[in-house]
Amino acid sequence: MLADPIVIRKALDLVGAELRDRRMLGEIMVCRGSVFLLRYGWTDDGTRIEVDVSFDGKNGPIRQACERAGQAVRLLDGWLDRLLPRLCRDGVSTSGDFPTGMYPTWEKPGLRVLAASPDLLIPMIFLATLRPMPDMTLDDMEPAFRIAAAVGIRTSKRLRRLVLPYLERKPGRDADFERMIEGRLSRFEEGLDRFGLGPPLKSEPKSLADVVDLVRENLDWFNLAMYQFKGVFYLENPNTQQAMLDPAPVPLGIAKNDAWIGATGEHLSQRWGLKVPAWTQEAAFMGGPVPDFWSTDPTARDIEIVETPPAFRRRLLFSSAEPLMDAKFPNHRKVRMPYWR
Repeated sequence: MLADPIVIRKALDLVGAELRDRRMLGEIMVCRGSVFLLRYGWTDDGTRIEVDVSFDGKNGPIRQACERAGQAVRLLDGWLDRLLPRLCRDGVSTSGDFPTGMYPTWEKPGLRVLAASPDLLIPMIFLATLRPMPDMTLDDMEPAFRIAAAVGIRTSKRLRRLVLPYLERKPGRDADFERMIEGRLSRFEEGLDRFGLGPPLKSEPKSLADVVDLVRENLDWFNLAMYQFKGVFYLENPNTQQAMLDPAPVPLGIAKNDAWIGATGEHLSQRWGLKVPAWTQEAAFMGGPVPDFWSTDPTARDIEIVETPPAFRRRLLFSSAEPLMDAKFPNHRKVRMPYWR
């Protein structure tokens, strides 16, 4: 199937006109052979403009408009994903072929099209995940995970560095928003792990001592190693769980990480009715004198002070009622605070 820029631009004009009539701004981003559809909405109360970024979804208005436009100009089904990347050269708009621009016109756009670098694509996709789409799954996101991994974004810590400037532009974030951000960062590592794109851990950690040994090679692996450890722990029987907590780790010498290791060992023992290992009470695993809050927002800290369970709060680590929650955490064991609905 040949990619005719003239015919494709005609289709994009039709898409832009339809979206504008629906008072919507859509965006088609092409990066490394994949096409991503985003849409932007906004509200203005006269004092502040709020912008929402979301995925279009499998049956979203942008995708549907593209299908109708393709039929109108006699493009074959699937033209968007099959043809548009052919006009893109590794994320660079080349003169005269890739249809970068605003459609139907620059003055009255409804659609924006661009060849995107990973440095733009990844933050925009992360922002879009803060507004969940019911028909989007990790499998749908596989191209984005692969693009991130290809440019070295293989941990939530590195992703946070990339997206933080975009998040800081949102004032007045509350505790729910902070939890959403942390949840999406954790979800990112789950996706990398699912598709075998995470950092190359030499082995799966079978104990917290193993976690520390793996992290000692690269501190960026801390969250992933902890995630893999928890995924195994939650599925094991009590005897095996106790054996996963008993071996004493050698401290990393980083107060926050060592405190999290100690809090995790103590908390999992308490939550699962096991014996608390003696090493968790050693000074090296008790943290420092300065409190550490999961959120940087003062309003969110109040919630964290209320919710954080004993093993974490005694180490001045403030997070949430379930600081070790992830996708594999047994739902029936999730704590319900009395003020939650």
